[in-house]
Amino acid sequence: MKMILICVVIAAISYLLGSLNFGIIISKIIQNDDVRSHGSGNAGTTNMMRNYGKTWGILTIIGDMAKVGVAIAIAYLIVKLTNQSDSIHSVFGSNSDTIIKSYSGIFCVMGHIFPCFFNFKGGKGVATCGGMCFIIDWRIALILLAMFAVTVIITKYVSLGSIIMAVFYPVFMYVFHRSAVITIISLVFSVIVIVAHRENIKRLINHTENKIGSSKK
Repeated sequence: MKMILICVVIAAISYLLGSLNFGIIISKIIQNDDVRSHGSGNAGTTNMMRNYGKTWGILTIIGDMAKVGVAIAIAYLIVKLTNQSDSIHSVFGSNSDTIIKSYSGIFCVMGHIFPCFFNFKGGKGVATCGGMCFIIDWRIALILLAMFAVTVIITKYVSLGSIIMAVFYPVFMYVFHRSAVITIISLVFSVIVIVAHRENIKRLINHTENKIGSSKK
């Protein structure tokens, strides 16, 4: 019962932190505006850059990546203060740390995509997932970042690069960690991110998706 309560508390805190969508917050502060009312209607980094400039886009991605770090740090603190570290380790062994990070991260990403503070309409979770991935395993993060960069350079589609990262994330998590639990959690992440990009996928299929450097539509 105690472990269930701890899981609920970690999930709630991570979700609430994820709901602090920095694209919406920053656009409100700088222009008393809502970035979701412009461009793609998304509250993420790309739409921030297109509508408010690179500086605000960079600040958005920093904030959206940092909040998952804070969520994971709080999750660790809760586990430590409640003396559950040994119990978790006895169940998951050497994968305990990765599972704690992934569990907290998934709720933070869900908060980012469906923020309770902003009518459950947020970003697509790419920056938040990226921050989580660096915290979980920097090797996988660098591989995915390279894949993203190559894809965007070749195709000029940011969304396609994001989708490819989401698809390969569980693959690399399995290759590096060989854990069914971690792989399943990673698959859930991928599904969430891909579903969040469903409109982009439609536009990619119809060849109407915006490319980097293209005029706003």
